[in-house]
Amino acid sequence: MDIGQEVRLNFIEEADNCLDRLESVLLQLSTTVVEKEQFDLALRAAHSVKGGAAMMGFNTLSQITHRLEDFLKILRVRYQGFLIETEIESLLLQGLDCLRQICDFHRQEQDREPSWVIDYSDTIFDRLSQFLGELQPADEDVLMFQEENVNPALLLFEQGVSTLLEQLESQLNVLPDAELHQKFIQGSEQLTEFALMADIPTFINLCQSIQYELLNTPSENILPLADRALKLWQRSHALITLGRWENIPQQIDLPSEFSESENKDNQSWEFGSIDVLETHEELATDESENTSFSDFALSAFGEEELTEWQEILTLETEKILTDLDSKTADLPVIATQTLTKQTDRMFRLSVEQMNQFNRLFEDLILERNGINLRLEQLKTFVSLMWERMNRLEMSNQLLRRWYDGASLAGIVPSTVPASSSSSTENFQGSALSKSTNVLKQQFDVLEMAQYTDLHLISQDQIETIVQLREVATDIDLSLQDINQTVREFNQTTQSLYNNLLRSQMRPFGDSIKHFPRVMRDLSLQFGKSVNLKIEGENTLIDKSILEVLSDPLNHLLRNAFDHGIEETYTRLAMGKPPQGTITLKAFHRGNQTIITIQDDGQGINLSKIRSRLIEQGFSETEVQRMEDSELLNQIFEPGFTTTEQVTELSGRGVGMDVVQTKLKEIRGQIQVDSQAGLGTTFTLVVPFTLSVLRVMVVESNSLVFAIAADTIKSVIQLQPEQIFQKDEQETIVWEQQSIPLIRLGEKFSFTRPCKPLMMTGTPIINQPLALIIDNGKQIQGIYLERFWAEEDVTIRSIVSPIILPPGFNQSIIWGDGRVIPLVDLLECVQSLDNYSQSSNYLSSNSLLEKDIKTVLVVDDSVNVRRYLAFTLDKAGYQVELAKDGQEAVDKLMSGISVEAVICDLEMPRLDGYGVLEILRQHSQFETLPIIMLTSRSNDKHRKLAMNLGANAYFSKPYTEQELLKTLEQLISVA
Repeated sequence: MDIGQEVRLNFIEEADNCLDRLESVLLQLSTTVVEKEQFDLALRAAHSVKGGAAMMGFNTLSQITHRLEDFLKILRVRYQGFLIETEIESLLLQGLDCLRQICDFHRQEQDREPSWVIDYSDTIFDRLSQFLGELQPADEDVLMFQEENVNPALLLFEQGVSTLLEQLESQLNVLPDAELHQKFIQGSEQLTEFALMADIPTFINLCQSIQYELLNTPSENILPLADRALKLWQRSHALITLGRWENIPQQIDLPSEFSESENKDNQSWEFGSIDVLETHEELATDESENTSFSDFALSAFGEEELTEWQEILTLETEKILTDLDSKTADLPVIATQTLTKQTDRMFRLSVEQMNQFNRLFEDLILERNGINLRLEQLKTFVSLMWERMNRLEMSNQLLRRWYDGASLAGIVPSTVPASSSSSTENFQGSALSKSTNVLKQQFDVLEMAQYTDLHLISQDQIETIVQLREVATDIDLSLQDINQTVREFNQTTQSLYNNLLRSQMRPFGDSIKHFPRVMRDLSLQFGKSVNLKIEGENTLIDKSILEVLSDPLNHLLRNAFDHGIEETYTRLAMGKPPQGTITLKAFHRGNQTIITIQDDGQGINLSKIRSRLIEQGFSETEVQRMEDSELLNQIFEPGFTTTEQVTELSGRGVGMDVVQTKLKEIRGQIQVDSQAGLGTTFTLVVPFTLSVLRVMVVESNSLVFAIAADTIKSVIQLQPEQIFQKDEQETIVWEQQSIPLIRLGEKFSFTRPCKPLMMTGTPIINQPLALIIDNGKQIQGIYLERFWAEEDVTIRSIVSPIILPPGFNQSIIWGDGRVIPLVDLLECVQSLDNYSQSSNYLSSNSLLEKDIKTVLVVDDSVNVRRYLAFTLDKAGYQVELAKDGQEAVDKLMSGISVEAVICDLEMPRLDGYGVLEILRQHSQFETLPIIMLTSRSNDKHRKLAMNLGANAYFSKPYTEQELLKTLEQLISVA
C-alpha cells in the first residue's frame, strides 16, 4: 500500500469518527433542545469531512457533506432552542447514511461512487429544502456575528473600506499621475472618516500619516507612494477584520532614498504631534487643516450631491443596524472566553506493527518466566550448598573433638611418617623430630601444646571450610542482588504489559456507538417506544474482544426489542410505563469484563421452552425435573427456538447458539436470568485481555497441563473421606451441594506411550485436589493430583495435521522451554459424553540534496499533512511538517531553511492569518512564497489572506497539477 492510499484510508477512518459525532447530535433533535455548543460540534464535524474530502479528491463526499452542513446551519440559526420534527431528524440521518455509504465505498478503493447514492441524496435534500428552505446570506451573517461577536460599526467599516480599496487598486496603474494623486488624497480622507465612525485610533493615525506624505509629494513621484500606501491600507484592513488592532502600523514607513528625494525641502515633523483622537467635528471646523473630510467633500461634490450622499449614508447605516438588531435580538449571549479542550497527543500505528509488538512482548514474557524459573532453581542450589557446608563444618568439629580426646589419651602418634620423601625431606624431618623430643623433655603437655601432622591437616581443612563459607556468603549476597534486579525487571515487565494493554484497549462505547441510532429506527419502524440506556461507555475493553462482541451484542439487542419489550397497550395494561427500557452496561470485575443487556419486558416463557423440548423428543418427566436455569440454557442449543413465525426484525430466534459460539472464540461465557413479567438479563463474561493469560499448571495421571485461571470457580483439597459414590458416579460436596467428580486420567487414553513430564521445584499443593468449574449447565469438580504453579503466560496455537482432541488446541511454553498443553476444561468436559477414547480422533536515480527544494506544510490534520507530503515528495520536494501555525513560526524563527510554505487557514494556537501577519513583519520572510490551502472558498477569506501577504490562495477541492505549477513558479521568482 503506497502512502497516498494509506492517507486516504486514514482519512476515511477520521471521517467515520466525525460522522459519529455528527450522528450523536442529530439523534437528540426531536427529543431534547440541543444546545448551541452541540450544534457547533456538529458543524465542525461536517466542516472537517467536507474540507478533508475535497483535499483527498472525494468530491462527491465533499459536495453532499456541504449540502448537509447548509441545513445544519439553518437549524443553528433559525431553530436553535426548539424541538425539531421527527421527520426532519430522519431526513438528516438519512443524509448522514449517504455519507457513510460513500465512505464505505471509498474504503473498498472503488473508482467511482454509485450514481444511485447521489440521486438518493438529492431526493433527501429536496425534501429537507421543502421543510427548512435554503441557506441564505443573512443566515451566514448571523453565524458570523455569533462566532466573531461582530460590532455593527466595524461591519460598516469593513464593507466601506473594502469597496474603497478595490476602487483605488483598480485606478493605481490606469490614471495619470495628477489625477491618481488627487484620488488617493480623497481616499485617505474617506478612510479617515470610516475610521472615525468605527473608533479605530491606530488606523486614523495611519491615514493621517499617509495623507501628510501625499500632500507633500509631487504628482510625478506619486506612484511608489500610492503603491506603498495601498498595501498598508489593505494589510491594516485585514488586521482590523481579524480583531488584531494592536499590530496596525501607525505611520507609513518609506524607503530612505524615497524619503530623502521627496522630502529634502520639507521641514521635519513628528507624526505623533497629530492628535489621533481628533473628533469629526474638529476636523470639519478646522479651516487651516486641508486634509479634513468636509473640505474634501466640498471640493469633490456639489452642495446638493454632498447632502444627498450624507442622507444615503445615514439611511444605510440605520438600515444595517436595524437589520442586525432584529437578527441578533434572540441570540444567546456569547461568552467572551472559550476554554480550549485539552486533548492527548495521538499517533497512528498499523495493525501489523501492533501485532509485532505483541509478538515481541510474548517473547519477553517467555524469557521473564525462564529467568524466574532459573532463579528459583539457583536459590534451591544455594540453599543446598549451605546445608552441605553446615554438615561439613559439623563433621570437622566432630573430627577435631575426637583428635583432642585422642591426643590426651596418647592414641594419636606424635608424627605421621611419610610414605616416600627425598633425602632433604628426611633430614628436615629428622631435625624436626629431635627438636620436638627436646621440647617434650623440658615441657609436659599442659605446659606447652604439642601438634602432630594430623592436627595440621585438620587445621587446614578448617581454614578451607572458612574460605568456602566466605565464597558461599558472596554467592548468597550476589543472589540477593540478582533477586532484587529480577524483581525490578518483573515490575518493569508488568508496567510495560499494562501500558501495552492500554494501548490496545478501546472504550466500550466505540463498539456500540451505532446502537442508539438502531434503537431509534426500530422504534419508529415498529411503533414501539423503547429507551436505550448505556452505562459504562468508558469501560476499556481489548479491541480484538470488541470486534468479536459486535455481532452478538447487536443480536441480543434486537432480540430484547422484539421478544422482550411488550407492545405499548400491553405494558399499560400491566401497569408498566408505556416506554420500555433496555439497559446496556459494561464494567470490570477482577480480571474479567462483564457486559449485561437487561430489559424490563415480559421475560422468557419457560412453558414454551418445556413444550418445545418435548416436541424435540425429551420425555415430559425429564423436562419437568429440569431447573429453571437449565431450561433457560436450552435457548443456546443449535436450532432451538420458541418462535413460530418468522419476523423481519429477528427471524425465528435462531442465532443464540451463534452468540455462544462467538463468545467461546474469546474464552467468554454467557448466562441468562429471566423473571416473568419483570424482564430478562443476559450476562456476558469475557477475559480482560487475550494477549496474556493467567494459568494454573496442574497434573493429572502424570499428565502436566495448564488451564485458564478465570475458568475456575474454586480450588479445594481432597481427602479420601470427602469422595462419595452415587449411581456409579463419584461426587463431592461443595457449598452444601453435591457435584460430580471427574477423573480425567480415566477418561483419556493414548495410542502411544506417553513419557511423564518431570517438573522441577516443589508443587504449591502436593496432594489430591478438585477444581470447581461451571459449564453453564452444571457445576462439576475435576480431580487432580498436584497443583504446580500459577503465573501469566502467552498462548501458542498448535498447528497440526492431526485432528486434536476437543480442548487441546493451544499451548504455553514453560520457563525452561518445555511446551505444556493449554486445556479448555469446559470444552473438554463437554466432549467426554460424546467420545470415550482419544484414539477416536484422526488425525533509482535520485536528485542531489543541494537541488531539492524544501516546502513547509502547515495543517492541523495529520491526514492532510501526510497527503500533501506525499504529493510534494512525488514532485521532488523535501517536506517539513508543522501541526499548527505556532509550530510553523517557531521552526522558521529557529533557522529552518525552506523555499515555500503551504499553510492551512483554520488551526489551533495560531491560524493562517497569524502566520502571515508574523512572517511578513520580518525582512527575511518578505519574499518567502506562502500559499494558503483551505476549505474556505469565499472571497472574504481570500481577500484577507492576500492583503496580509499571501502569494496564492487555493480552496479545496483543488487541482494538484495547478498547485504544483504555482508552487514552482513562486519558488523560481522568489
